[in-house]
Amino acid sequence: MTTAPGVSYRIVLPPGWLLLPVRDRSDDELRRLITEQYDHLPRDSAGPLISRLADTVIDAARQARQVDVVDILLPLGTPWRAPISTSIALAVGRDDAEPVGEVVETAAGDAHRSVRERPARALRRVEYVWQVPDADGLLLVATFSIVGDDDDELQPIVDALTGLCDAILTTLRWESDDATTPAAGATEGADA
Repeated sequence: MTTAPGVSYRIVLPPGWLLLPVRDRSDDELRRLITEQYDHLPRDSAGPLISRLADTVIDAARQARQVDVVDILLPLGTPWRAPISTSIALAVGRDDAEPVGEVVETAAGDAHRSVRERPARALRRVEYVWQVPDADGLLLVATFSIVGDDDDELQPIVDALTGLCDAILTTLRWESDDATTPAAGATEGADA
């Protein structure tokens, strides 16, 4: 896959989630977006934790840029007490391979959804692939991974996070579909 111009989308995010436009923003801009999420916390006690979180996310953003990711969606609200987390990466590209997985309906139209259990360094990885309208061969690929402790007692949390990420991705719509009336709570994705 390679990046390509011409894709613009909207997606509804739950409270506490942030869309980071990793392709089009510098590391300093990403750090500012992340730290702004925690402006309400005291800098003396929370500052070092926020700084470590920003460092980790920026490192992930650098790696994501290398594989043509344009946006990352992250839950940056109240930290979970469970040792499990998730994130969603969106990439634009071209691929000649036939899409795999079940066909699911989303606000942007049909997408191919595939699930892999316990792939490398994750408990579950789910991928959605959309054909971009009016763009021959152009794809939008959303991938979410659930990572954390591999403990059978945590499986209900893995399933709940899968349901949450599935719900988020079904709200994705092409910018041209709703240019005049954005959905409530919609966040704009980078125009790739």
